[in-house]
Amino acid sequence: MKLTFLAKSLAPTAYDISGSVISGIDTSLFVEGSQFTGNEDTGTAGIFDMFWEEGELHIVLAQPVKTIDLPWSARASGWIDAGDYDPHARYVVATNPQALALLEDDQAEYWKDPTDGKWSVRMIETEEQEPAA
Repeated sequence: MKLTFLAKSLAPTAYDISGSVISGIDTSLFVEGSQFTGNEDTGTAGIFDMFWEEGELHIVLAQPVKTIDLPWSARASGWIDAGDYDPHARYVVATNPQALALLEDDQAEYWKDPTDGKWSVRMIETEEQEPAA
């Protein structure tokens, strides 16, 4: 089973994945050839899509994001094996050119807000130095 994560303002902060069960939803019932039709339960579980590709189930989940210091937009970073899922890892990446430049120059960092579990890009605080005399 493969997973990818959309960047959404409202999404579960983590998923409980045990075999084919994701946050209480048994995905093994979604057999090859089925058509995914979400409902309240799958929406609450943060499951946005399911499809079969080359004999493997692919599931689209979401990761919560917000803006703080920088305007930024994000997208999924790619597919991972469900067994490699880490509830503390970031699976979305910035797409805003300004945010990307600041991340590349180590002026900004990805940050997970401990109060709401949402990912963002924030400026790295640096200590101000006294001017040279």
